[in-house]
Amino acid sequence: MKTLNEQVNEIKAANTSKNSKKAALAKLGITPYEIDLLLEGVECATRGRFTFGVEIECFVNRGAIRTAAEHTGMAYEYEGYNHRDGHDYFKFVTDASVRGMTDPIECVSPVLAGVNGKNALKNAVKTLNTAGANVNQTCGLHVHIGASKLTAKQYCNVFVNYAYLEAVIDTFMARSRRADNAGYAHTLQDHIFYLESAVTVEDIRRALCNDRYHKVNAESYRRHKTIEFRQHAGTTNYEKIINWVSFCGKLVIWSKKNRLTAPVASIDEIPFLNAEEKSFFKARASHFASL
Repeated sequence: MKTLNEQVNEIKAANTSKNSKKAALAKLGITPYEIDLLLEGVECATRGRFTFGVEIECFVNRGAIRTAAEHTGMAYEYEGYNHRDGHDYFKFVTDASVRGMTDPIECVSPVLAGVNGKNALKNAVKTLNTAGANVNQTCGLHVHIGASKLTAKQYCNVFVNYAYLEAVIDTFMARSRRADNAGYAHTLQDHIFYLESAVTVEDIRRALCNDRYHKVNAESYRRHKTIEFRQHAGTTNYEKIINWVSFCGKLVIWSKKNRLTAPVASIDEIPFLNAEEKSFFKARASHFASL
């Protein structure tokens, strides 16, 4: 049988929220005052709701999409190239950077959130795959996380934190997405000094030379009030997509109260991921290391 001290240490080390830790400690008969002392400085799991949008660059036939959507019920529209918000359907727009195969397209989701958002995204991905969508190295997966409620400090934290996570993130990205990706997703490393000095959204934009083609894009805030994460390779695999969406969303939430001051050395040290998520990204890193 475990001692009280062992049980307390297990609760403190668990990847759960602060309220969950408090409830578990209270069940052991520990007083609220003692609980506050025990949890002082203890890392707790990131909780919170975030809005997200996904842009899936791929190659897929328009007629095949029509047929597939009849079965899945996905609401969609084909439009010309645009950055308009407010749509409640998945829109298909042209993208000149996607090339090398026939029927290049970018599938842009509406603003999504929570379980319903995940289900809508999952259905859209199912529709793409039913229609025979393909990707190549010119394709990317872009994730937008809502940032309208972030303070300037919190916004700046996201970019600094990503910069210090970037070397580890590179390990579970395709090799084609680690360098500058033909100019569409530049590293943040060349700008770290100015990112650390930034105190406003405009400071971050200037630090990145007002150029949206970085692994994290600061230009999307002015138009969409989002932070765009551009590093991930193109894919129509829902598990890969939703894990990256979760990573980006949790990073933004964690950045509300936290700011890294040095590079993170391994996936195990990423503070906002749970054990299952770490295992997923370790598997991806192992896959790319073997190539």
